Amino acid sequence: MQTTTLLDVSPVLGLQLIKDRALERSLLFEERAGGLILDLPFGQICATEEKSGLRLTLYADDQMKLHLLQEAVDHRLDEAALAPQRQWSLTRPGIAPPNLTFTTVESCDRIYPSYYRVRLSGLALERFSRDGLHFRLLFPPESHLGQWPFLAESGRVEWPGGISHWHRPVYTTRSVDLERGTLDFDVFAHDGGRVTNWCSTLRQGAEVAIMGPGGEWLTSARWIALLGDETALPAIARVLQDLPPESEGIATILTSDAGDKQELPTKSNVSVQWLVRGDGICLVQELKRLRIPDKDRFVWFAGERSEVNQAREMLVSLGLRKEEVRAASYWTR
Repeated sequence: MQTTTLLDVSPVLGLQLIKDRALERSLLFEERAGGLILDLPFGQICATEEKSGLRLTLYADDQMKLHLLQEAVDHRLDEAALAPQRQWSLTRPGIAPPNLTFTTVESCDRIYPSYYRVRLSGLALERFSRDGLHFRLLFPPESHLGQWPFLAESGRVEWPGGISHWHRPVYTTRSVDLERGTLDFDVFAHDGGRVTNWCSTLRQGAEVAIMGPGGEWLTSARWIALLGDETALPAIARVLQDLPPESEGIATILTSDAGDKQELPTKSNVSVQWLVRGDGICLVQELKRLRIPDKDRFVWFAGERSEVNQAREMLVSLGLRKEEVRAASYWTR
């Protein structure tokens, strides 16, 4: 499948921006006369010069992947404030986005001192088991309750009331049971958290809209280090669950309550280390103690923003390449 749009921008500037972004993220691309081709997990982007601007054509195997690829491109173009009035050729105005799924709450239980586990049931959950670790919960603004995103004439997603007024927190799919048609995810409970409050009043049968999947998938490196705090535990658990038997390394998890320690099934040879918050306990210090191999390696660090920034700088100074590191800030102190 494919869709295309003509950007009303300088072709030279547009191509340079795409090339810079590809180099920044270590993405594969091929330069050709008057354009370039960029390969991404969901498909391919072909950028070609035209007299009136820069032509972008997206290719993917199916409608879902094409939509996700277009969303990623739209996001980057919006960030760069390029061609805000762009029109995509493949449009289905009025229908729901392909990555929007409506589910029903089966249960919501406080399984550990710091976590709720929510179980959703519904159709079309299979993709959440493979195409990305994360998804978004959708909470519309009070003035647009009962309304949901839809595809506009431009081929882009329209958000009633404006996307900035929606609460769209990201969560990790903990597990998907295809036979039962259920999806589980864990919520770190903390005072004042909007989703924490939502979980405390959630009842069986409630309708929940989710969008995804998205985010990173698994690394192919043989050695892996996973370091994260309470907010990163669900993601670490999911990665450990899906790592192949030949993977080795260590997962270090920092919790605020010893009761949050749990069995984390894995077929891999990655060991698990639990830490409980206290004097001198710091994930950055644990990162400093790591003996990182010279090759075939990957370090994943997630938690509070300032610590993530320290970790990223440290790993770069140690000579790790961008494709060997994933550092994600899940909250800000």
